[in-house]
Amino acid sequence: MKTLFIFTVIGLLLLGHADGQTTVATWSFNGTTAGTVGSGAHLTAANVTVGSDIGSTAFNGAEYYGQDGWPTTTTLDANAYFQFSVTANSGYSLVLNTVNLTIRHSNTGSGAGSGAQSWSLRSSLDGFASDIQTGTMTENYGTVAVTLPAAFQSIPSTVSFRLFGYNSLTTTGGFNRFVTDNINIQGQTPSGVLAVQSLTLSATPAAGVVDLQWQAEGFAEGTDFIVERSVDGSSFTDIGQASSDRYQDVSMPAVSNLFYRVRAQQQDGITAWSSTVVVSLVSVTGQSAILGVAAAGGEMKTFLHVAATGTYQLSIWSENGQLLYRQEVQEQEGDQVTEISIGARPHGVYILSLLGRGMRSSREFIF
Repeated sequence: MKTLFIFTVIGLLLLGHADGQTTVATWSFNGTTAGTVGSGAHLTAANVTVGSDIGSTAFNGAEYYGQDGWPTTTTLDANAYFQFSVTANSGYSLVLNTVNLTIRHSNTGSGAGSGAQSWSLRSSLDGFASDIQTGTMTENYGTVAVTLPAAFQSIPSTVSFRLFGYNSLTTTGGFNRFVTDNINIQGQTPSGVLAVQSLTLSATPAAGVVDLQWQAEGFAEGTDFIVERSVDGSSFTDIGQASSDRYQDVSMPAVSNLFYRVRAQQQDGITAWSSTVVVSLVSVTGQSAILGVAAAGGEMKTFLHVAATGTYQLSIWSENGQLLYRQEVQEQEGDQVTEISIGARPHGVYILSLLGRGMRSSREFIF
């Protein structure tokens, strides 16, 4: 059986204004490593350079590559990278939202080509110490959109990015290359120094609910706060909206962890997010439980042990945490068999949850 292990998690994020995005800088590598500044962008874009461990560079049509020096290890080499930078003009700030990378390794050699198989994007904001995002690449071009965290929302001067390659494999007849066709940065360059806002989120789970509270500073009157939830920490769904500083999630899916964040939506279109907090659901001993499930056709029988007479919720969830069905039932204390009609569903693994009277139980079943 599952219930909620009670603890509080807190996230704090300092945010600048972000009201849309355009291309502020592009490196297209048409015979040059120079960057092109986007229309209306108030910045300069430096030439792309490479780290000292890269053996050589060259153009091949509208693409650019570094050859040799990409490490074979599964950890990056601090001197094996492409670097690209942007600098705000005097009186302007950088609000950077996305970096788009079109990259591959060499298609020379046997099998799936040669060269760096893994990449990492880091920045000068922390001295290139931590990954913004990592990924893998093949001999075919892929375009990756890297979403930048809120630290990139108000930069008054210069930021440099380093695109590292590593985990290199050189096959027969191949070259140890990392190839790029295009890099561009999406964002804005507003005038002045942006006002800093703060949005602090805490999540406290209790029996049957998660209580979310936040503190917001620097937001305009009338700002809406939208609560977002995720089961994997990356794909978020809106679950509620509030004009105050509190929201209760009473319909949690039956998963091990839930991720929450709050989106502040001002009336002028400016949007900001809190950091993400995680709430864990852990198995503990309890009294109410799902003893078994029997499903066939569009009908299902649930075999329950109910600790106390009252109203309960029976819910069915997909494996990825999507709510598919919910029904309130009146149950008597003791062992009970409840029949519910769930309609046509594709065959697969589902999760049944029982919620009520301060208890929660869940059980997987095959339909």
